Amino acid sequence: MPFVNERISPEDFERYQLREIDKHHVVGGTNARDWTIDRERGIYLRNIANGREEYSFETIWTFHWSSRDYTLMLHSAGFSGKPGGPGQMRWGLVRVNGRDVPDGIPEPQEEFLRDLEAALLAYKDGGVFAQCTEFTVELVPGLERKA
Repeated sequence: MPFVNERISPEDFERYQLREIDKHHVVGGTNARDWTIDRERGIYLRNIANGREEYSFETIWTFHWSSRDYTLMLHSAGFSGKPGGPGQMRWGLVRVNGRDVPDGIPEPQEEFLRDLEAALLAYKDGGVFAQCTEFTVELVPGLERKA
């Protein structure tokens, strides 16, 4: 089963211990109650924080992969598209669990990056709130955007 965007059920919220994860990442917690998940493989991607004002390109995510939780910092490095039409996004993977990329990427790195890119492709321009129809994604490890 491929990745799908959905709201998180109360059962899944408890099963994946998301309340505990939230406590460690965002002051006052996050309101993120949706995710992009591949249930068959037990992988999910969840956006938990977005930068403000001049740092609006910085995003923090949790990525449950290979039975472990990873915290990712992604920089949006270019979006084009419009609601109801095709779109594309370029993402820079900057940090994994606080470690700069590429050192922070777990092994096998190619598989981790491939699964992350697949999740971002399904997420499109907003997960359950996505408005673009067709979508393409480019994930660039180490691409860091400056304010």
